[in-house]
Amino acid sequence: MSMPVPPADAGQPPAAPAPPVQAQPPTPAPAQQAQPPASPPVPQPPTWTPPPPSSQGDDSEDLAKLPQKWQKHIRDLRDESAKYRTTARSETVLRHAYTTAAAHGVNPDALLGSVAFMERAKGLDPSAEDFPAKLAEAIQAALTANPWMAAAPAAPVVPPTPQVPPSSGGDFGAGNGGGQAPRSLRDQIADAESKGDWKTARQLKSALLIQQSSQ
Repeated sequence: MSMPVPPADAGQPPAAPAPPVQAQPPTPAPAQQAQPPASPPVPQPPTWTPPPPSSQGDDSEDLAKLPQKWQKHIRDLRDESAKYRTTARSETVLRHAYTTAAAHGVNPDALLGSVAFMERAKGLDPSAEDFPAKLAEAIQAALTANPWMAAAPAAPVVPPTPQVPPSSGGDFGAGNGGGQAPRSLRDQIADAESKGDWKTARQLKSALLIQQSSQ
């Protein structure tokens, strides 16, 4: 009977096991280049569209839609407002005319009494820039048409006449009447002092001193 033949590597240590093959991670796809964030759009201001031109206050169609009583009420208010504006403007013009008439050599009262000037003043607008020039022109035109409206020159001031004091005591004695002789200055002084008329008494005393010094 034959003996089994041992293998060639009999008696040799077993070979080390092969290291396991590590799985390679999948190759990532090439990253796309990062794009900067887009800037937000700049808001644009809205385009202004002018409104259609109005009919210059012509609201007759809208007014016609209201009841008759309200239509009449609105018309009355408008008429009253127009009259008020006209009156206020006329008063302003006349007030300026009265205060500036003298500077143009015109009597203010005569100017406001002129019908022609009053009619011309209705066309003046006190809010206009050329109102002072227009007013002066109207005043000069009224004076040219009516020379009698010229302002009278001021009367000269006459100084008062100085009073000449009496030169003698005889002027103070008015006499008692009835042919009686005038009283002396001393009697008149005593009479004035008894009545409390100290002013007359002082004047009489001054006259007495003058009389005594002249003797």
